[in-house]
Amino acid sequence: MNGVQFSDDDFVYVDPDAKQAVGLVEWDKKGDAIQKEWPRKQVEGKEPRKSFRKAKKRYYPWGSYRTMKKLYKLEGKLKDKDTEDYIALDAAITKLQEEPYWD
Repeated sequence: MNGVQFSDDDFVYVDPDAKQAVGLVEWDKKGDAIQKEWPRKQVEGKEPRKSFRKAKKRYYPWGSYRTMKKLYKLEGKLKDKDTEDYIALDAAITKLQEEPYWD
C-alpha cells in the first residue's frame, strides 16, 4: 500500500489490478471529483496492435476507503497460488484418490 495509511472516511482512487489505493481524491471548485486517468500497461514483448478504433480512456474508480477496501480487497489475507496452503489440481486429485478425507 505504498506505506501511506488512509482512514476509513478518506475518499481515495483505487487501482483494482494492483489492489492498492493510488491517492486521495481531488475535488474541483464545484465540489465534484476530478477523474484520474488509469494508464494502460504495455505488455512486454508484444507490439501494440494497430486498431481502427481509438482506445477508450479508463479512469480509476474512487470512493470511501472503507468501501473500496471491501470491494477490491485492499487489506487482509490474499488467497493466492504463492501461499503455503495452495495445492495444485493434479496433487489434490491424487491425494483424494489415496485418502478420501484429508485436511
